[in-house]
Amino acid sequence: MQYSTLNYRYAEQIFESREFQDKKYEIFDIVKRCPDTKLESAKPRGFTTDQRALNRYFDNEFKIRGWEFHPDITGDGKARLQADFKKERVQVEVQFGNMARWYTDVFKMQVSSSLGLIDVGVLIVPTDDYAKTIDSNIACFERIARELPYAKMSITLPILVIGISPKIAGRKRTQ
Repeated sequence: MQYSTLNYRYAEQIFESREFQDKKYEIFDIVKRCPDTKLESAKPRGFTTDQRALNRYFDNEFKIRGWEFHPDITGDGKARLQADFKKERVQVEVQFGNMARWYTDVFKMQVSSSLGLIDVGVLIVPTDDYAKTIDSNIACFERIARELPYAKMSITLPILVIGISPKIAGRKRTQ
């Protein structure tokens, strides 16, 4: 799998620190090894990627590497909000669903950060071309890269956005 990255609020610089480098390498190893999960037969509107298989892949890979799976983000269970994965001070959200869901993922990371539970977040999404093989109106890297910089006054957490695709070369963007 190939990827593009968006460095929001110095997330990459945080990942370069000794404390966070091992998590960065784990995340990128998982991303690079991600298979292009094709459906056995295309859906009615021509969608060819198996969204459930993508989610299973990420669930299994993060669990194998010792990441907490669906941890409570507040630590008290009252809000009933769960992250996808967490290890020490890093929270990862993987989103192959509807475009509106990435806002919730960022909100969950911001809550964790506001409570002092994480220092950096990671959001893994498909690129636009890849999203179009999953379903309609799927969260995608290009749209997030356009919209996220406008939230600098409200979203203060450093976030590394990773857009995956079986077709593109690795690229970086900084915001």
